[in-house]
Amino acid sequence: MRTVIKISEYAMTVIYPKALAYNPLNDSNYMSQNMKQYFQNKLYNELEILLEEERTLSLSLRENTKREADFVDQSSMEEIRFKCHAYQEHEIHLRHDVESALQRLADGTYGYCVETGKPIGVQRLIAAPYAMYCLDVQTAKEGHKQRRWG
Repeated sequence: MRTVIKISEYAMTVIYPKALAYNPLNDSNYMSQNMKQYFQNKLYNELEILLEEERTLSLSLRENTKREADFVDQSSMEEIRFKCHAYQEHEIHLRHDVESALQRLADGTYGYCVETGKPIGVQRLIAAPYAMYCLDVQTAKEGHKQRRWG
């Protein structure tokens, strides 16, 4: 039995103890219904955490807008704000990746490389449930980035 709770504009499935016993590494059928449910729960939990962090960080940034009298203190606060904005951008990008993974789950393409169509792999999805590419493609993309930026 599952219960659906409304969180923001997203619906999340509550995980019951029976579902906690499921281990996708032991499932011989890649992207079985149980495996899809496992990753859907994992993605919704990740999304909930990201949305809460976004709200908290947004409130924190709004509270720290006063200007300091001392120029050293002012520059220190600017540095902190810059780092917070960079972190916020990273979190927003990660949220978009999670939402994209949930969309792929809905349309049946989750778990398969968006470039080659090959399975991404259970271990990789456990580590990064929002992964879009199989390891070969991801490695090639990171190698290209590394060569481009030095």
